[in-house]
Amino acid sequence: MRLAHPRLTPAAAVTFTFDGRPVSGLEGETIAAALSAAGDVALNRRADGTARGLWCGMGACFECIVTVDGRMSQRACMTRIAAGMEVLSQAPSPAEARALAEQRPAEEIACDVVIVGGGPAGLAAAAALGEAGLATLLIDERSDLGGQYLKPVAASHREIGEPLDAQFRESAIARREAEKAGAMIWSGATVWAAFAPDDLGVLHEGRQKIVRAKRLLLAPGAYERPMPIPGWTLPGVMTTGAAQTLARAYRVFPARRVVIAGNGPLNFQLAVELSRAGVEVAAIIEESRAPSLSSWRSAAEAMLASPQLLAKGAGYLLELRRHGVPVLWSSRVASVEGDDRARKVIVETPAGDKHFEVEAVALNSGFIPSTELARQLGCRHEYVDRHVGYLATATDENGRTSIDSVFAVGDGADVGGSVVAKQRAILAAQAILRDLTGREPDIGVTQRAKRNLDRALRFQNALWTLFAAPTFSSSAIDDATIICRCENLSAGTVRAALRSHGADAGTAKRLTRIGMGRCQGRNCASALSRLVEDAGGAPPQPLAFFAPRPPAKPTPLAALAAEKPEWGGHRQSTPPETFPHPHHDRPRWETRATDYLVIGGGVVGACVARELAQRGEQVLVVDRKSIGQEASTANAGSLHVQLLSFDFGAKAQADGLPAAETLRLGSPSIALWREIERQSGENLEIRVTGGLMVAETERDMAFLAQKAALESRYGVETHVIQSNELRALEPLLSDTLIGAAYCPAEGKINPLTASFAVVAQAKAAGAAFEPDAPVLAIERDGDGAFTVTTGAGVIRAKRIINCAGAWTPRISAMVAKPIPVWGAPLQMIATEPTAPMVSRLIAHADRHLSLKQTSIGSLLIGGGWSADLDVATGASRPLRWAVEGNAWVAARVLPAAAHLHIVRIWAGMNINIDGAPILGEMPGVPGFFNCVTSNGYTLAPLVARMTADLATRGRSDFDIAPFTLDRFQGASELPDLRR
Repeated sequence: MRLAHPRLTPAAAVTFTFDGRPVSGLEGETIAAALSAAGDVALNRRADGTARGLWCGMGACFECIVTVDGRMSQRACMTRIAAGMEVLSQAPSPAEARALAEQRPAEEIACDVVIVGGGPAGLAAAAALGEAGLATLLIDERSDLGGQYLKPVAASHREIGEPLDAQFRESAIARREAEKAGAMIWSGATVWAAFAPDDLGVLHEGRQKIVRAKRLLLAPGAYERPMPIPGWTLPGVMTTGAAQTLARAYRVFPARRVVIAGNGPLNFQLAVELSRAGVEVAAIIEESRAPSLSSWRSAAEAMLASPQLLAKGAGYLLELRRHGVPVLWSSRVASVEGDDRARKVIVETPAGDKHFEVEAVALNSGFIPSTELARQLGCRHEYVDRHVGYLATATDENGRTSIDSVFAVGDGADVGGSVVAKQRAILAAQAILRDLTGREPDIGVTQRAKRNLDRALRFQNALWTLFAAPTFSSSAIDDATIICRCENLSAGTVRAALRSHGADAGTAKRLTRIGMGRCQGRNCASALSRLVEDAGGAPPQPLAFFAPRPPAKPTPLAALAAEKPEWGGHRQSTPPETFPHPHHDRPRWETRATDYLVIGGGVVGACVARELAQRGEQVLVVDRKSIGQEASTANAGSLHVQLLSFDFGAKAQADGLPAAETLRLGSPSIALWREIERQSGENLEIRVTGGLMVAETERDMAFLAQKAALESRYGVETHVIQSNELRALEPLLSDTLIGAAYCPAEGKINPLTASFAVVAQAKAAGAAFEPDAPVLAIERDGDGAFTVTTGAGVIRAKRIINCAGAWTPRISAMVAKPIPVWGAPLQMIATEPTAPMVSRLIAHADRHLSLKQTSIGSLLIGGGWSADLDVATGASRPLRWAVEGNAWVAARVLPAAAHLHIVRIWAGMNINIDGAPILGEMPGVPGFFNCVTSNGYTLAPLVARMTADLATRGRSDFDIAPFTLDRFQGASELPDLRR
């Protein structure tokens, strides 16, 4: 329905289509607003057929995605309508997707200060810095500046006379002052990643721009704190902010009767605005207790700090009483029921349950800062234990973070409201001016800002004492309730994962995919941190949350794609000895004994433990962090049998001979993976559909022919095929490809489930696993046994198997010398799910590419593109140029991929040897075995069996001579362990 107002004039009407049906809207309004006016709340359907609609209304959740004129995954809440626009609730098939324009190279922009976020804080800072003469760039994702609080009336309406109220007047003044100060403003622009303070990736006007500034001021605002309840994913259930944007900015609402629920004054403001517009507010459901004589002190403090705001709140209560809107205090929504949309709300009150028939529900329980960019940069964060809890960016009084050139202010640093945000932005601007000009801060400006800030903070403290919500308890979330909206995961599924393989967010993510969807964990991370704590894991703290990954928002692959130089060898690194981790305070043991100590709980170490335990041996596995969370679950799950392009020919190490020797191992190891799958009874998503290494030139074809000839000598079946055969196998591959090498034995596996399946089998056979137990020292005893000191206690072991991956040189150096293994951080890309595009593993003869499609439809894109290593934390992190180059190759080979959004980019610690494993007993150290391999996921089961055979029988059925340390006799290059 449309909400009339005597001082607003609607814009001209335009017509577009939604799923082929004509819809009338107003020029300048969004798709979501136009459909809400028409009463449509179901905007798309998930793979299981369930409908979804508008949720956050601010572009943070990607719940409202639609296809617009052939462009997939467009946010209905952010995309304005146009006459003749074709909007579809479902994505077209990849074959039907429209061609995209050729991307231009990224443009680099330099300035003094870049401000991210155009709300109250960003606008105040832009005005102050621009007026002082600094080259200032303000970037905001919305088409209209102002953020949630200072959003203007939408372009679909024109105000007659002065702005409608004080909030709209403040909005107009703030925007006018920023523009007048001369700040450059990019509206409708998204900062998709912060690789460094002076290296921001920004999407603006349909292309990528790289922004380099001397100072970065983050003011991205906050999003509404989600509280999972049964039925919260139904169309018609939305955040209070989304409802207010529809009603206040666009003058529309999708229902005639609504319940508003949660905690805090924003719900009361929305109720007043809807009631004035003729919408029936059936009730306000407020979790806090009703104001009483006992709360007079807080009310008095609020009155002294800001009498105008307190009077405004009291006026809301009186007006709601006049409209007959009941306020149910100390109450909560237990569930929402409905079929195609919300129909009924069940409310728990002190007097018993109440039921309300509705058409919409608005929920708000407070806010969570948008700290994604600050966390990507590595700024220090603190956990705020308020309600469900959240991470806040740690700053000094001027907003400076732990990184000297980065400032964070407003609700995007910590939640405090618009007045607090504005005053902190003024103080930050003064500090930046001093940094860049040497000018001392204006005493009058800073003193006034500090006085205003003090008053605002006192008001906020008093306000939230009045609106104090009951303590959050995750036990209130029953097992059947959806906790991760993107992946449609129930709390029960997540709890089961935490019980089965360890209580930490990373394990839950890998086992269930929680937090892997388009919203990047915004809707589930805080609640998950509480579930982890309840399951015995680390209490909520910065390191206990999901690792910060780019992109900050799903980003079009085509916008990032840019050709880059592809080969200069792996970027070798030596990973640090120690690093911070959330479980550092775990219980310790004194001394424990075992026959076999396996160092490293990745897939290789887990496979070794499985082999030994199933033979009846006593096995203990230790890992420096959580089990299976380095390379083993950071890789793409390719099962390689043919040689990679850089393991043959001129690019290969050691003339490619060591890599060639591994050709004997691939197929037998995949057979062992099938054995593991059968034994587990789980679907590890092993698919041997074949692998294609594609060619673009005759030179590529000659390379493939030579490689295939070598592979055939080692018993690997590889066929060089022409373009017509290639197209018959994979119709969507590029027409520029002239052929390929086809290896029928190649395939893929889901490393997220397979790694933990191996761990489960090892445990079932009696192996013990100890995470957070980094090995600090190894001493050899007189009886030939080993005393191993770990961060969790001392271990006496008869034999040691070194499966520490990139850390194996450090472990081997404790008993002899470093073995020639280097860390090689690599990055990966995952896209949003889509219809089937490719069924086989795709590689390239002369470019870095590994591409496959998962069972849920996401493309996994990699192929050996280098990542970086943060030596301070031990974390691998993506590099922008590698992401751009990887995306370019993927789109070149599979053009339909260009239509997809990237939802995750991550990096893992791979290893670099010489193309072959290092296996066998350490020379001069009886009882100490190394088991480390490149192509680790494919080869893990077999190298583990070979190692177990050597340790228990003294021999292996496979010839290990090509894989021992003997081949490095005389080699002088060894890893540098000094870092």
